[in-house]
Amino acid sequence: MAAASSAAASAVPAASVPVRAGTTTMAAGLVLLGLSGGVYLAVSARAVGPVAFASLSTLWTLVYTFGIGAFLPFEQELGRAFAARVARGAGTGPLVRKVVLVSAALLTVLLAAVLLAAPPLVSGLFSGRWTALGVFALSMAVMAAGYVTRGVYAGSSRFGWYSAQLGVEGVVRIAVCGTLLGLGVHAAAPYLWLLALAPLAALPPTLPGLRGALRPGPPAPWSELSANLGWLLLSGIAAQAVANAALVVLQAMSGRDGTAGRLLAAFVIARVPLFLFQGVQAVLLPGLAGALASGDRAAFRAKLRGVLAATGAVVAAGVLGAEAAGPWLVRLFFGEGFVLGRGHLVVLAAATGCYMLAQVFQAGLVALERHRDNALCWSAAFGVFAAVCLVPLPALVRVEAALTLSCAAAAVLLAARLHRRWAAPVRGTR
Repeated sequence: MAAASSAAASAVPAASVPVRAGTTTMAAGLVLLGLSGGVYLAVSARAVGPVAFASLSTLWTLVYTFGIGAFLPFEQELGRAFAARVARGAGTGPLVRKVVLVSAALLTVLLAAVLLAAPPLVSGLFSGRWTALGVFALSMAVMAAGYVTRGVYAGSSRFGWYSAQLGVEGVVRIAVCGTLLGLGVHAAAPYLWLLALAPLAALPPTLPGLRGALRPGPPAPWSELSANLGWLLLSGIAAQAVANAALVVLQAMSGRDGTAGRLLAAFVIARVPLFLFQGVQAVLLPGLAGALASGDRAAFRAKLRGVLAATGAVVAAGVLGAEAAGPWLVRLFFGEGFVLGRGHLVVLAAATGCYMLAQVFQAGLVALERHRDNALCWSAAFGVFAAVCLVPLPALVRVEAALTLSCAAAAVLLAARLHRRWAAPVRGTR
């Protein structure tokens, strides 16, 4: 679900294509990708059991925390700069080569850091399974390539290819999960490798979408990639850490008792509203940016208020749904061994709601080009998470409190910063 949500948030259409048209084109791919994540987690949980699933869920969390946090900004910046070159009739090949070079350098640094920390990671988080590190390394390489190609598709308005890449990944993941389930496979390794192989399988069929998009052009100076790229990287990693670090910390605290696996199962149910929020995310940022570009401040304010109202309704429904049917849904999809108490599901649903509200305020700041504010707010929120994790409470209660308070802190800080940045020019004008 994290992958689908971020894909929706990142796909900012080029100016030449209506936002609604691009979003409609991507809808099928987004739905398949999001559905496949739920299928993968439910099937693998039932197949390997709570203890092995704890390690698998930790790997899932690390892959999407670092993959999205580190490489999604390259898609966003490439899409923006690519569309700008297309608009002025300049060739895009040199720009893409520059982005590939920078993302490859970041991938190398990330994998080197993981290699240095390999022994404690394997023993503390993956129950001694070195296979997990191989899966992580391959996943990072595949995600780096995938985000660069999707940056080209977004910048050139090739949303059919964008959607196809998401959809193929989803279909492969669902098909292989069904095959493993039908064969009665209970070993963890095939499910671990599927985490990397599904997105890898989506690359070759969609590479033809790059044909004709990369044309010779003027050299791409470093300044053409926005100075905000560093802030985007920081905010992306910090935001993903706020959303997902609870699972990794719990696995490190609880060891091999399977608690982290049960928490992820509860997460999947509690975060259903976040999956439904994807469609809102896909149109929010372009809509806000378009209102600002046309100088229509009233439209900007109206769009933001409308999305906040809709998000608040979805959050309320999610919390009530977790209270009414949360344990039953966990039992239905994951099995009896994964059920947590009703109160835990309500807390996770409330944290998800705060995170969704924070995403709305973040979109407003990005539309105002306040990337630095976003990065500082998400970093401060992660600081709250880290501080609460030091409080001497039972492990599960501690990480749930850290998650909820950090998501709430992100929402409050981003809202305050958005209000300040929005109000300042109004007072100046008056």
